[in-house]
Amino acid sequence: MLSLFVGFLLDQHSPQSTLDDRGVGVYGQGTFTFRRRLDASVGVRGDYENKQASLNTFFSPAIAPAATVNAHKDFSDVSPQFTMAYHIVPRETVYVAASRGFKAGGFNPASPTGTEAYGEEHSWNYEAGAKTSWFGERLSANAAVFYLDWQDLQVYVPNPAVPGQFYIANAAGATSKGVELEVNARPMPGLDLFGGLGYTDARFRSGSRSSGAEVGGNKLANAPEYTADVGVQASRAVSRSVTLFARAELVRYGDYQYDDANTAGQSAYSLTNLRAGLRGRRAFAEGWVRNAFDTHYVPIAFAYNPGLAPSGFIGESGAPRTFGVRAGLSF
Repeated sequence: MLSLFVGFLLDQHSPQSTLDDRGVGVYGQGTFTFRRRLDASVGVRGDYENKQASLNTFFSPAIAPAATVNAHKDFSDVSPQFTMAYHIVPRETVYVAASRGFKAGGFNPASPTGTEAYGEEHSWNYEAGAKTSWFGERLSANAAVFYLDWQDLQVYVPNPAVPGQFYIANAAGATSKGVELEVNARPMPGLDLFGGLGYTDARFRSGSRSSGAEVGGNKLANAPEYTADVGVQASRAVSRSVTLFARAELVRYGDYQYDDANTAGQSAYSLTNLRAGLRGRRAFAEGWVRNAFDTHYVPIAFAYNPGLAPSGFIGESGAPRTFGVRAGLSF
């Protein structure tokens, strides 16, 4: 450290951290079938974790008293899971599922004074859907709806005293609900079409706080409102042992926020990926292009000191157009 008030070189450790985590998980699941059509699955998982932390903040040479935190805590939970699946016909199934989630608390290696520890996170997850197959498996369609309810959600929040440093804290809670659709089709031999769509509404519950501010009703960070993909893959035999193939896919991401306060975010964008090559019985060669149209996007960004970053955020640009070749042998 260099300081106008200290006339010599100084090292500050803020803090010197040692984290020691030990855990064990035990789980099991059983499925009961009734009249060959109804499957009932029951599962349970037990978790135990012991976490210890030694956090020492000090100067070398010592110009002020050291601050030391020595703490330990045990975390345990029993998480059940229930699933009911009904087979209308062998390849058409409807199902419902419910499960409880658990994430242990712990200690931050670096954080403001008083926030060294954070608590457990719990969730209940509900899902219902259908899996279908038609026309001799040439067409399959799957659909699902889901709802997640988090309590004491663990979130990353910026350290106001250290730009670019983050720590874990608990927000009051959040919910996420949505729907997912997936279709795969083979209209003729050697031609596959596929597509999918997912919509998600993930928000903090009323009364939730992050970085000391009210965030109830805000969108969860890094949760796109929707995702979609569509593509085609074609293959054709050029000899008895060699097949020519080509694949193209378009992936679309909806807009999302970078932080819990919803200060800034990434607008919707699309990526196009291409691949083509030859495949034999024991060898293959292919060329590929990712982000073929060179879309510019910033997939992740963090709150940063506005005096150092004009936008108040620092981020990493997504990969630009990238291309290459691959070849391999199998034995």
